[in-house]
Amino acid sequence: MPELPEVETVVRGLRKSVLNRQIRKALYCAPHLQKINTRGFARNLRGHRISAINRIGKNIFMGLDNNALIWVHLRMTGRFLIVKNSMEIDCHNHLIIEFSDDVNKLVFRDVRKFGQFVYIPAKKRDHFFDELNIGIDALQISGDQFVKAVKSRNRMIKPLLLDQSIVAGLGNIYVDEILFQSRVHPRQISSGISKHKLIRMHDNMHKTLRFAIENMGTTFDSFSDVNNEPGSFQSYLQAYNNEGSLCPRCKNHKIKRIVVAQRGTYFCPYCQKLSR
Repeated sequence: MPELPEVETVVRGLRKSVLNRQIRKALYCAPHLQKINTRGFARNLRGHRISAINRIGKNIFMGLDNNALIWVHLRMTGRFLIVKNSMEIDCHNHLIIEFSDDVNKLVFRDVRKFGQFVYIPAKKRDHFFDELNIGIDALQISGDQFVKAVKSRNRMIKPLLLDQSIVAGLGNIYVDEILFQSRVHPRQISSGISKHKLIRMHDNMHKTLRFAIENMGTTFDSFSDVNNEPGSFQSYLQAYNNEGSLCPRCKNHKIKRIVVAQRGTYFCPYCQKLSR
């Protein structure tokens, strides 16, 4: 599933490609994306200009010039692609937006059909955000906020960091990398981690995410930006998916894989000791 760096990569691509363009037509051919009348959805978009494109965590928000909002979550395989108007559409391209300038079109493609693409009228925006219950974005949360969020809970640190209502944007890949950089065991109880270690973890979180964004995120299978370019951060992963490889820090122990919160988890048993 795309995490914060991948979603930020998509948002930056969308800003360059569709920001301030006027929607001429929306072809909506996948009711699984949102349980609404498809004709009504297309009519709501038609003629409006995309006035803002923002992100909180893994969530994409496209603002329209009538103050309505489009909420997008890529889930596992959702992708935005900028393509030529002449491109033929197959059964995995579930939403096509054409623009008045007729330069190219925006396609939402989702092979696994878990993605969400939702129109929110202006009068329902506040209620929608209340229901969504997103925590502070991982790149926006301050050190003090992070320390308070972690130490005030008595949970294993990995599932806590995966909880989008606490810190928004982190997923399996980047949590493993951040914990490795911080020398914290993924099963460590959050309330028992020292403030000093948590400040270091906060710094490592920001450094890791920013470096991943510079490299357009991580691509193992299907992720790409709006121009179908893959990310390259997978070349820099030190823990995640490196089971059996020598730890790049201590160089004496091998990266081990365990299951934490039903997720495959990678760590160094020497560098990331579990404190009791």
